[in-house]
This record gives sequence, structure tokens and C-alpha cells, in this order.
Amino acid sequence: QNGRTILSITDNGPGISEDYIKILNAPATTINAKTGFGLHLIRDLAKAINCSITVESTPGKSTVFYLYK
Repeated sequence: QNGRTILSITDNGPGISEDYIKILNAPATTINAKTGFGLHLIRDLAKAINCSITVESTPGKSTVFYLYK
């Protein structure tokens, strides 16, 4: 899109709030398998392949992660 590569990944979790996305995105945040695991996996993938990341989520629905290169 516009000369950029975009990878979108949708999970089937319960969705998360904007405030929780900010908390989970902090490098020092610890996680467990019940909350935020997908965000941390995608964040680590984006860092490994040198991409920017955005997150769209609605509580009660799935979350979409976008990686831009």
C-alpha cells in the first residue's frame, strides 16, 4: 500500500481497551498466557524484522495488529 508492505494479523481473543494496549506495549510489562500474549508476540516480531506496529481492538471482539515496513 503506497509503496509499503503491510502485514495484518488478527487474533480471536476477547479484544483489549486502548489503555490496556498502552500498558502491554511497555517493554517492562510482564505478561501471562491469559492476557496480552498476542500483543507481546507481535511486538517482538515487529522489532525482529524492523517494522512499525499499530493495534486496533474493540473489547469483546478480536484484535488486529498491523506491521508496516
